[in-house]
Amino acid sequence: MPRNKYPEQTVEKILDAAAALFAEKGYQSTTLQDIIDAAGLSKGAVYHHFRSKEEIARKVGDRMGDEMWEPLRRIREAAGLTGLQKLQAVFAMSFAGDRQQRMGRTLPHLTDDPYFLVLEWQSIEERLVPECIAPLVRQGVADGSIHTGDPDALAGALFFLADLWLPPQSRPTTRTQQRARNRVFQQMTRALGLDLLTEEQALQLEELCPEK
Repeated sequence: MPRNKYPEQTVEKILDAAAALFAEKGYQSTTLQDIIDAAGLSKGAVYHHFRSKEEIARKVGDRMGDEMWEPLRRIREAAGLTGLQKLQAVFAMSFAGDRQQRMGRTLPHLTDDPYFLVLEWQSIEERLVPECIAPLVRQGVADGSIHTGDPDALAGALFFLADLWLPPQSRPTTRTQQRARNRVFQQMTRALGLDLLTEEQALQLEELCPEK
């Protein structure tokens, strides 16, 4: 078999095909054979790079996460905003209905695959919180818009809750359950002087869930 001179292009072709199928059919309804057919590659070529649909989905999820970093950096570096306003902007971007919907169709629930859950945990702990969220909280403490004795601990707590507990993508969730989680999250953050999850954003999360 001739050696693939452009393995990176092959990987991107597989991920592009998978992302399109996940968006169209949903993760659960897409098979590995669907991805092979859509990519126009042989089964051997796909298996050379990925062992399973789950592994492909992880890489698709990584790409989606990477898409967030430039907008997050722009928010972090924005002039004329308080730390709290920047934190609110991050929430607005993270909980945009179209982004949440795309994630829900593209990836399995985090609780369906512990490996996904561990990856998300590590991403929050090792990158998102220290590089983006904690600096905003520290800025908020400095400018008086956020009040806490431990900015790093508050940043970590907020985004473990916001990323792993609050959204319906973490596990199967009904609208009633989501409504209750939204309300508790709002009560907790507002008690800290942080108005982060708006009613519009809460409704968008509810609308991602089945009625019952």
